[in-house]
Amino acid sequence: MGFFSEKLTRKIMLSMLLLITALGSTILMVSAEVYKVGDSTGWTASSNSSYADWASSKTFYVHDVLLFEYNTTNENVILVTHSQFRSCNTSAPLKTYNSGNDSFTIRSRGHYYFTSNFSGHCQGGQKLDVRVLNPSPPPVTPPPSLATGPSPNASHAAVAPVESKAEAPSPTESKASSREPKWLIMSTVGVTISGLVALAHGYA
Repeated sequence: MGFFSEKLTRKIMLSMLLLITALGSTILMVSAEVYKVGDSTGWTASSNSSYADWASSKTFYVHDVLLFEYNTTNENVILVTHSQFRSCNTSAPLKTYNSGNDSFTIRSRGHYYFTSNFSGHCQGGQKLDVRVLNPSPPPVTPPPSLATGPSPNASHAAVAPVESKAEAPSPTESKASSREPKWLIMSTVGVTISGLVALAHGYA
């Protein structure tokens, strides 16, 4: 019976590890923010606001999304190089968007340069430089201390509940999103996984 009990316990632990890993991935995706470029004004050459000021008021991270909303009659979005951005050379963009409701998902850190190749728009100030940072690391939490062997009365490892919201993020106009609570959840998930792995070694 002891052999079958240990085998069942290992299967339960493996199932919990897979579940917690899936929850952690979901939380990471939910932590991404969607930013509507220009906020209520949107993406337009007729805007009196500065897109440089708009970008400087935000903190962008990998996995965030830039949402460009505009009138397709006289606007579009192009992704360009730094030199093209500086000189307003829009003849050979890296990518062109023209749906009027374009989403750009940030895949890596660095600078992303956007403008429009409609005549005079870039020169008139319709240009956006987005500086992207890596996500700030979660706080380091020491793993839970474990006894040298499993308790004879313990049949299951206690797992802290993790709450995840599977909702699509909505555009934000806040100056800088507070992501510490989300990283705290991720840290808790990591510590729990470490504890389960250590406990599994105890049963091995």
